[in-house]
Amino acid sequence: MTDKSSKIHLRWGIVGLGQFAAKWANDVFSNYRKDSVHGQHVTHELRAVVSTSSLSKAQQFVSLLNGTDKQPVLYDSYQKFLEDDEIDIVYIAAPNAFHYKLAKQALEAGKHILVEKTFTINYQQALRLQEISARKNLLVVHGVWTRFLPTTKKLVEVVENGKVGNVRRVHADLSHNCSYDSNSRLFNPELGAGVLLDNLIYSITWTDLLLLSKTATSPKIYSWSIKSKEVPEIDVSTSITLLFDDSLASGTATGSFLIESPRESVLIEGDKGYIKAGRTSRPSYATFISSDGQEEQLELPVIEGIGYYYEANAAAIAIGNKQNDLTEYPLKDTIRILQIFDQCRLDNGIAFPESVEDL
Repeated sequence: MTDKSSKIHLRWGIVGLGQFAAKWANDVFSNYRKDSVHGQHVTHELRAVVSTSSLSKAQQFVSLLNGTDKQPVLYDSYQKFLEDDEIDIVYIAAPNAFHYKLAKQALEAGKHILVEKTFTINYQQALRLQEISARKNLLVVHGVWTRFLPTTKKLVEVVENGKVGNVRRVHADLSHNCSYDSNSRLFNPELGAGVLLDNLIYSITWTDLLLLSKTATSPKIYSWSIKSKEVPEIDVSTSITLLFDDSLASGTATGSFLIESPRESVLIEGDKGYIKAGRTSRPSYATFISSDGQEEQLELPVIEGIGYYYEANAAAIAIGNKQNDLTEYPLKDTIRILQIFDQCRLDNGIAFPESVEDL
């Protein structure tokens, strides 16, 4: 990291050069200044990309980018990539099964990391990365971009200020109608497939923000899964419900590859009324309905671009402040959720090869 005109200048490397990584990079490098809180205090540079299969794949990835100021360095060796002293942070966008190994190597090489969802295959892998980051004083960010959006923060603020009263039920769904494809990562256990690890990290975010993070006791965990007929060890539809006896509340997270989410897929219910909001991963509108039936459109911030840049800016600010964890989304929150996911997998027979689970 360098300081350019008193701004925090963060130099990125990217591994996992798929279409999503290109989408993420285009949004971050084109739009990060549109963040009204941090956008004027940071700058971002794409220093390097790596494809261990070929340099031509790395060049093909770069050809998809439109927000970078200069040509990044291309690597076909992850080790050589990690030896580049001008990379401050590595964005890891490979399939789930590779997150742990790539993240561990990056941390050991002295790089900060931002890891795409879902962070790791299991709770134990996340704990190990937390230990390494603490020992080496490096920032680890789990890229659940929903957490960093001003719309999410506004909705949480509205609820915390008592709009719905005491929160009694939270429900969120993120589903996509995905036909079986033997070539898709979504159906390949060796890549960490299934809807639990692909979608439910967003759905459970709302229960975590509004209920789980505010309780001192462990909730009861109930879950069910519909397994893939073609690949029976993975799930294509899953529901997790957490019961909070101390607050008389419940939170449910759902996801499916069999249907699309409803237009309003976040529901927050309290004893004074309820809020229904748009897409679980990126709510852009919300309505409050009081107990007596009065409706009110809530004013939410407008997000320009997609909004991935908010997590990148949060990472830059934290690194500039020499933090190895984020105040707004500490790694312990991810670890807490992965413990729940591990229980769901155990209860429903969702399994991956040992090589994917290993430390």
